[in-house]
Amino acid sequence: MPSLKRLEAKREDLEEEYGEVRKKLKWFKKEKITKTDSEAKYELEQRIEEYESRLEKIDEELEELEEQINQPKRVENSDLEKSQTFDFLYKSLLKLGYWEQHNLFEEIAGKYSHGVFLIQGCSKDYGQRWLLNRLASIIPNILEGKKIFIDLNRTSSRTDILTIWDEFAGWVTLPEKSSPSQITEKICELWKSQNVLIVFNNADETIKENLCDLLNGFWASLTQKVLEDNNQQNAFKLLIFLIDYQGVISQWNVGFVEKYDSDWQPNYPLGLPAINPFSDKDLRDWLNYQSDFLPPAISANKTETVRVLLEKQGVPMPTLRKICDLCGCNWFEQEGKWLRL
Repeated sequence: MPSLKRLEAKREDLEEEYGEVRKKLKWFKKEKITKTDSEAKYELEQRIEEYESRLEKIDEELEELEEQINQPKRVENSDLEKSQTFDFLYKSLLKLGYWEQHNLFEEIAGKYSHGVFLIQGCSKDYGQRWLLNRLASIIPNILEGKKIFIDLNRTSSRTDILTIWDEFAGWVTLPEKSSPSQITEKICELWKSQNVLIVFNNADETIKENLCDLLNGFWASLTQKVLEDNNQQNAFKLLIFLIDYQGVISQWNVGFVEKYDSDWQPNYPLGLPAINPFSDKDLRDWLNYQSDFLPPAISANKTETVRVLLEKQGVPMPTLRKICDLCGCNWFEQEGKWLRL
């Protein structure tokens, strides 16, 4: 298929030719009126028919060219409109459920520059990663800073703690076999110039002793370093999240504070409330508050929408995917864009 540039050049040539043909046709018609000789008039009529036919052919070619030129633009506009619709949907989905965890984290993040948080639910269908990304979005520019993502499902024995330190060292451009204290020093150095976000994914797949080392060793020494540097009011954030997909870490007694109160300090790791299924009220309130931003297919008959969604028993991820389906959006096509962590 010809390029858009070639099509537009051809259109310009045809429009120029159309103008010339039309100009001559007008002249022939004017001449015909003034001629009295029948042979001359007949010749002019032949030329008029010829030029009218040529004008009609050029007009058809121009219409065909316009269609070829505008088709990609219509596709582009359609894709843009769909993208904007999905952006509105994404922002609306961020308003559904998880408010207990969201509000608590937002309050703490507004007071302190650092902290360790446990995100927990009884299965991956409870949307721990979705919540992680939602909490991260509360902090301006957090994803433009230093991000460290360590998957603990590869480190499930006591000897694997050395593997964890080696991987950690690699993330902060230190050589293998660097000590936890050297890693701590480097993290503090990075934190002085940017936000630092550390995620330990699949924390429930490692063993209790490894988590104890990460919390009582690494985090304790890091907070001690913070106190020594008097760096509590750092303009940047240093946040660590541990993701528990089985809801078991809170039973391991590894030092997480389970109930937040005014005495809590960020040197104590905090277990955010366990994720619960969406309730009937959660869904109804969400539809009521977000109906202006949702397609009529899901917001017109809220009672029916809630009924359909509750077939997922309120389990967050299946429910979110069903909402997307009802809105004509494929969750799996958007997941990479929406879940940046």
